[in-house]
Amino acid sequence: MAKNLLCIHNARLVSGREMRHGGVVVGPDGRIADIAEAGAPPVAAESVIDAGNRLLFPGFIDAHVHMRDPGFPHKEDFESGSRAAACGGITTVMCMPNTDPPVTSIDGFDAAREAGELSSHVDFMLQGAVTPANRQERQDLEEAGVASLEGLMSDVPDGDCLDRTELHVAVEGTAACGGVLGIYTGDRSRLETAITILRALGRTDFRSFAEARSPKAEERGIRTAIAASRKYKARIVLRQVSTAGGFELARAAKASKRKAPIFVEATPHHLHLDDSLVERFHGLAQVIPPLRSRSDCDAAVRALADGTVDFVASDHAPHTQDEKAGADCWSVPAGIPGLDTLVPAVADLAARGLISWPDVARLLSETPAALFGLAGRKGSIQRGADGDLVLLDPELRRTVSRTDIRSRAGRSPFEGTTLTGWPVMTALRGRVIASDGKLAGGPPAGIFLKRAEPSWRS
Repeated sequence: MAKNLLCIHNARLVSGREMRHGGVVVGPDGRIADIAEAGAPPVAAESVIDAGNRLLFPGFIDAHVHMRDPGFPHKEDFESGSRAAACGGITTVMCMPNTDPPVTSIDGFDAAREAGELSSHVDFMLQGAVTPANRQERQDLEEAGVASLEGLMSDVPDGDCLDRTELHVAVEGTAACGGVLGIYTGDRSRLETAITILRALGRTDFRSFAEARSPKAEERGIRTAIAASRKYKARIVLRQVSTAGGFELARAAKASKRKAPIFVEATPHHLHLDDSLVERFHGLAQVIPPLRSRSDCDAAVRALADGTVDFVASDHAPHTQDEKAGADCWSVPAGIPGLDTLVPAVADLAARGLISWPDVARLLSETPAALFGLAGRKGSIQRGADGDLVLLDPELRRTVSRTDIRSRAGRSPFEGTTLTGWPVMTALRGRVIASDGKLAGGPPAGIFLKRAEPSWRS
């Protein structure tokens, strides 16, 4: 008889609803075979781990990752990015389509899938792009199993930007196929006007980059996206909501009798890092949407606690240190690494009592799995699910340093931020792939995941 792969005992199991003492056994097929009651003795397995009463979560899912592979391996590739994910407690990543070739067609999809299957340490999904030029290819991408299609209303070239007409075409198509459409909201005309004025004034400082992307522009885009979702009854994700006004618009839309089927994503840097850090980190802190005020950060945390935010994702967007070192904001690429710090950034809020530990499971495991078609396989500790498990020490307090950034980016504006609650062990389908911030030995074992029929709460 084949031997169990993993037995974890003396743990506190965390779901989106409760915490309870017990343990987990992962069978030889890599799936959860049993959930033990509190005090049950460990069973024989290749690896037996005493959790020491620490928290055991279903593997965390990062639903917004720019892996840069293929096309830009000097910034990141699947091996380096998935290494950061595994050490950071993440067992599944969903990869954005702005690679080279981009995932606007099956050719781009196949190239990205091949790159991931060759070298990813964690399981992965792919996200397809929506542009005015790829209307015909979107159905092919849906049938190939993309986690979602993604469109941008601002901050992309003319040929890729979704104006109001193209947005409605995309949202209507999403409703017809029963998929999920992620939307980065904004107002392109406001952005272009602001940039023109600021550059005419000779502004090159990093605060001007943020001024061009005002809260009002984000909120105008959110209103437009919500209206389209409501009109076509299409499930959309409002990506990277970052302002108090944006969260309030989403909260009101969810409470309205004319309910729009929207889901809200928040990012860890918009929970913890405010715009004062631009003076310290300059280009390293340049990100889209920009870092906001402390009151916006506080509003984001409240939106997590009251359920307005459905999940948190890193928007991992690495660039090299040389690329981020420029003094002219208009020439420095936007984006920061986030795979290393996603889990402790959310766990810290629970350690401080601002959200609950079950909220952490909901935000980082259960809801992403349900929304993107992985429910029953990922995102929960239940019999038959993949044995993706993360052991987290809720009392481990550390200040983020450069050595914590395993991404090729090498640095993060989270440096100097003290966070409580860090992953200490990550298992993928019953195999320990990382412990205490270090990757375990063995070849990359991540596999491509095709989206099943999405499952969500009404």
